[in-house]
Amino acid sequence: MHVTIHLTTSCNMRCGYCYAPPTHAMDMPLETAEKAVDFAAGFDRENNTGIIFFGGEPLLKKEVIYHTVAYCNRQRKERGRMFHFKVTTNGLLLDQAFLEFARLNRVAVALSIDGTGAAHDTHRREASGAPTFDRVDRAADLLLAYQPYASALMVVSPETVGSYAESAAYLFGKGFRYLIVSFNYAGAWTGEHLRELTRQYKRLARLYEKMTLQEKKFYLSPFEMKLATHIGGDRVQCYRCVLAQRRISVAPDGSLYPCVQFVRDGVSNREFRIGTVDSGVDETKRSALYERSQRMTPECEACAFKRRCHNSCSCLNWQTTGRIDTVPPVLCESERILIPIVDAMGERLYRKRAPAFIQKQYNPAYPLMSLMEDAGIAV
Repeated sequence: MHVTIHLTTSCNMRCGYCYAPPTHAMDMPLETAEKAVDFAAGFDRENNTGIIFFGGEPLLKKEVIYHTVAYCNRQRKERGRMFHFKVTTNGLLLDQAFLEFARLNRVAVALSIDGTGAAHDTHRREASGAPTFDRVDRAADLLLAYQPYASALMVVSPETVGSYAESAAYLFGKGFRYLIVSFNYAGAWTGEHLRELTRQYKRLARLYEKMTLQEKKFYLSPFEMKLATHIGGDRVQCYRCVLAQRRISVAPDGSLYPCVQFVRDGVSNREFRIGTVDSGVDETKRSALYERSQRMTPECEACAFKRRCHNSCSCLNWQTTGRIDTVPPVLCESERILIPIVDAMGERLYRKRAPAFIQKQYNPAYPLMSLMEDAGIAV
């Protein structure tokens, strides 16, 4: 179980990706953070519980992160409860002191950065309107010095789709090995944007092929699952949303939600609240939301790509269509563009018997072997 703790609804960046910006600022008290930890540990007693710090911008509340991690460490020593930590940040407040704290406490840090300066500054600016790329780019260098395997989180919008491949190449060139790409599906996508997306995916396929033939280790999220579903056939299905089952989010006031995007400001979106840290989870409501999220539209049922499509993300569906079981049309179009391009690329790499490709895609032990290699353990 992963529990996402929304420390604040405030942010120090004017971001063009918020589907519904908070109507007012709200911060999580220390007492509520402790209750969130107790809830997480009690909800899943058998496993190593993941605590994810989120916002707004979570580093606006560093003192709550420090306090919460210390509280978790006491729980580990006194009660044997195990935790691991992650924080997602826009980088403006990321500094050496925090990264030293993260090193000592095994806190994984993920950085939101959209690639090149032009792409990043299109939507990620300070509240004053000033660009942020130079500051975030420096933060990326600092982060990679401390955490070489940190993830870069990149958002592609209609306004930046023309630099998609260039931005991915920039981030890989900078030293990121894990690139997690999201789409701003709520953007004003047009036919021309989708044609440009096709061109960008073809460029990305060439980049992926080149890096693989050079035996570089990397992860490009849009491509990896499509390759797995192509190679694995009916045995492998694209990521399926399990709403409210594996991850629960805690709003600043202690309300529980089934996923991060449903929190918004923690007050106005009560329809999807499934409990509180004091009362626990309303299992009836939790189950009902999950069942709703698993319904597939007739259009999806009839689609040849349904097993391989990222069509089940409930919060994405809700943000863009107002329903957790209705897929935004642009997602369908983008998946139909991506899958054939990835399949053709995978077939080329297979015909070439590229060693890095064969190991990555066909060896079940590869993730463990790769981890051991990175850690300097003889394989």
